[in-house]
Amino acid sequence: MIKHLLMTLSNTSSPYGRCLAGCVILSSVLASPALAEDCVKTFRWTDDPPYTYASADAPGGVSGISADIVRTVLSELGCDVRFVDMPWARALSALQTGRVDIVSGAFDTPERRAYAHYANQGDTSPNVIFVRADNPGAVAWQQFSDLLDSDITLGGQIGVNYGPEYQQALANGDLEGRLTLVPNRPLLWQMLDRDRIDAVAASYLTGLMEISQLGFQNRIVSTGIKLSSDPAYIIFSKASVDATFVDRFNEAHNALLQSERYQAIVDAHTREVQVSE
Repeated sequence: MIKHLLMTLSNTSSPYGRCLAGCVILSSVLASPALAEDCVKTFRWTDDPPYTYASADAPGGVSGISADIVRTVLSELGCDVRFVDMPWARALSALQTGRVDIVSGAFDTPERRAYAHYANQGDTSPNVIFVRADNPGAVAWQQFSDLLDSDITLGGQIGVNYGPEYQQALANGDLEGRLTLVPNRPLLWQMLDRDRIDAVAASYLTGLMEISQLGFQNRIVSTGIKLSSDPAYIIFSKASVDATFVDRFNEAHNALLQSERYQAIVDAHTREVQVSE
């Protein structure tokens, strides 16, 4: 089920914990309507369906699960959102300096904790390995170490942490000479389809959507190799957003995630993808 895939609700003090059924659903959010004139938060986005993507029909020209969640919660807090398109590595740098206030889809790491507040609940779409459907060696791959023991070439995005095994392989030099990093995934799918690389690391749900949009659904498939199933979080710049605001965001965010409104947001952006467990 889509909801099971996306809604791994995790308390940051216990990365694998779930929000209890008794979470409070707010009938209204403690915010002053006048605050909207003074409160504008900058939210980083890029073409990353179903989480963030361009849409002429959406406020600010940006739609997606994460965009709608952030827009909804900020509105309830009396704030406006300003969308800024930038690649992942640059977004983290901008978050550190306060040029960007909010970034979504971040793993919980000690390095990021130094400059970012974390929302207290995250969602999960595992990072997996995608390959060409006609790759004869892919059927033998059961785990990431099988890829490392082969001579495959792997593609990924610059600055993206795909999980502990991937990070360890980078640190050990196991991918030296056979890892291609680019700023965006569409280029990776093109390279994979044209046999310029052998595999791509990407979010499972995002990969399915992009492959379908590009018409590659019969040529590129996901494997059973998961690089990470850890939750990804909305994070806030410590340089520009104070902890009190994050507490208020968390209260409204928790209420949204426990409501039917959240599932409606998810469904609106995932109808075209068939997800099996």
